[in-house]
Amino acid sequence: MVTNLQISEQHKLPRINSESLMKFINSVSIRNQNTAKTYHSRLLFFARFTKEKSGIILDEMIQKLRDKEYDPYDILNDYCLFLKNNFNLSSTAFRDKIITVKTFLEFNDIELSPKKFKLKVRYPKTVFKHKEAIDKEDIIKILNGCSDLRLKTYVMLLASTGLRATEALSIRLKDLDIGSDDDCVSKAIIRGEYTKTKVDRYVFLTREMQHQLKIWLDYKYRKRRICHIDKETGKSISEYIEHLKRNYMT
Repeated sequence: MVTNLQISEQHKLPRINSESLMKFINSVSIRNQNTAKTYHSRLLFFARFTKEKSGIILDEMIQKLRDKEYDPYDILNDYCLFLKNNFNLSSTAFRDKIITVKTFLEFNDIELSPKKFKLKVRYPKTVFKHKEAIDKEDIIKILNGCSDLRLKTYVMLLASTGLRATEALSIRLKDLDIGSDDDCVSKAIIRGEYTKTKVDRYVFLTREMQHQLKIWLDYKYRKRRICHIDKETGKSISEYIEHLKRNYMT
């Protein structure tokens, strides 16, 4: 179970003693801990708004909305003005905070009509900008700038497969299917617990990526010379050892 203290400490946010908030956060955390932390940080803005606007805590605001003492659409609209006047937020961050509060209110049995919400609650529209993909020459410059073999392999894996950072880091040796021949089809399996859709999937590896992975694995599990001081004699001893293979590629 996610506690208010745990989330506040990780995000350096003030603690709020709110039963309705923690019930909502704990419900969200069952599916995804990171989403719960994000929702918690967003709802702290709403808790501050209720305190400054009405001088009441979040639970009291929820109760007044349930008792129909306040109109939820007016509260949400006032909250939009509060965010606009006090914070310099992007349109996406602005929308996310409003939608999170809407979800929070609905979780606490405050009915909101989608049609009325669209008509009465106004917030900036999301601006979609055209983004151009990085070209091949820039990718080559980035790869050539990686002096560390491990870093170069990781960056090349991201560039050639389009994996998310956590997906690439989650790959184990047994998730790799690398053929000994360059003509063999190679792929990497991504486990569902690390994908956004929570479904297992796989990505094909290019010949260059296949070759780079072999170089990295040969280097990582090479026989290496280590030196240490013998506790009894105090002399330096050198020996050759082989790195034990573990599940994770990195």
